Amino acid sequence: MNFKKLYERPLVFGFAILIIAAGVVSLSYSPKEIEEKPMLKIGYLPITHSMLPVVAHAQGKFSKVNVEMVKFSSWTELAEALKAGKIDGGGSILNTLAIKLAEQGVPLRSVLMAVRDGSVLVVKNDIKDVKELKNKTIAIPSKFSPHYILLQKYLEDNGLDVGNDVKTIELAPPDMVSALASGSIDGYIVAEPFGAKAEDSKIGRVLVLSKDIEIPGSTSNECVIAIRSEFIEKYPEAVQDFVDQLILAGIYVHKSPEEAAKLTVPYYGQKPEIIVRAINDPPGRTVYLDLLPRESEYEAFQNYMLKLGLVKKSIDMKEFVDDRFAKKAYETIGR
Repeated sequence: MNFKKLYERPLVFGFAILIIAAGVVSLSYSPKEIEEKPMLKIGYLPITHSMLPVVAHAQGKFSKVNVEMVKFSSWTELAEALKAGKIDGGGSILNTLAIKLAEQGVPLRSVLMAVRDGSVLVVKNDIKDVKELKNKTIAIPSKFSPHYILLQKYLEDNGLDVGNDVKTIELAPPDMVSALASGSIDGYIVAEPFGAKAEDSKIGRVLVLSKDIEIPGSTSNECVIAIRSEFIEKYPEAVQDFVDQLILAGIYVHKSPEEAAKLTVPYYGQKPEIIVRAINDPPGRTVYLDLLPRESEYEAFQNYMLKLGLVKKSIDMKEFVDDRFAKKAYETIGR
């Protein structure tokens, strides 16, 4: 990936506009604003787990930080950019991937959960029962994803086993719908809106929602907002503003889902009605409330990672989870 090209952005003087170029959606600021406020580069994938920074960015209400949204097509690309310091944070990033990066020594802290629930297991239309997944191929975003753990748990609960009974392959989320349509896979587990998109195009059906798969000790904290430690330490007021606006964006999404969905079009390239479906059909499909990062919920996923051999050692969640910004925001804004 050409990061130099990726981060190029024109300046527009006198007013702010949205610019879509080379995978970057960027609000422009005057030279004075850029000097006064730090620039926070946030990587994201076109999934509804990144909806809060996307909506907040589109609303343009940040007062103490300039935010640049940098679009990636795969978690591998985003993780490599985060490791190299090409971006300052993931908005959102898979909780398990963030834990893996922290285990590898990347100075990263989770300041907020990005979402609750909002993932789906989609299968071919003729598959009606989980037992029919035996000897089938299911795509996952990454072996280091909560989706892999959710799939493991769902199959385990139904007497099947990943590896022995079901084959998994890794695919970038935007490629999953077309792979299902072509018949190269039998299903996939991923974040929305790729479940709603498959339903809308009649390509596949949702077999189970992530909210109906229980990971003991966790309430579906599949993706988190994680920022590099050096940015947090240098610009705490900017991080507070960022977290404040994300929490407010979550409230806005639930109060005005149709309007919020329209704001995502330049970032996701999906029809607003697909985004609305991904949030509300059925009610509670994706939730952007109660996003306080809790160490115990991260520990639950880390324990599964240790069980599956995805990490060699546990990380100190007291160091990884930085809840002070979310706590302060919720004290001010309310829940």
